[in-house]
Amino acid sequence: MKDVTAAIIKDDGRYLICQRGAEDECGLLWEFPGGKLEEGESLEECIIREIKEELELDIKVLEVFTTNVYHFDSKEILFTVFNAEITGGSMRLNVHNDARWVTLEEMPLYEFMPADVNFVEKLLSRR
Repeated sequence: MKDVTAAIIKDDGRYLICQRGAEDECGLLWEFPGGKLEEGESLEECIIREIKEELELDIKVLEVFTTNVYHFDSKEILFTVFNAEITGGSMRLNVHNDARWVTLEEMPLYEFMPADVNFVEKLLSRR
């Protein structure tokens, strides 16, 4: 099973979502930013590194929001999703096509990656 992390970053009542690049798998769909665990790093180190690499933002991990096993083709992916806050940096899109700050009410207007739909539903159910 592959470990993947994602971050739910909230600021002033809005959540950061990112649009995958057109050439990526599931291109132009929206997601919570994150990525794959590398050998020797913790899940927290992974999400901090991924956000820095993808968005040039520094974050503080607050707690685990949820975990979910997603089945894709013949693979199983264990997602660990963290609540996090930005502590520094200036956002720059290094791998994404776009990024937006959206409210919970606006979230259903975006087409999310299949693996991220579960996280959106959990956020919406906590309103």
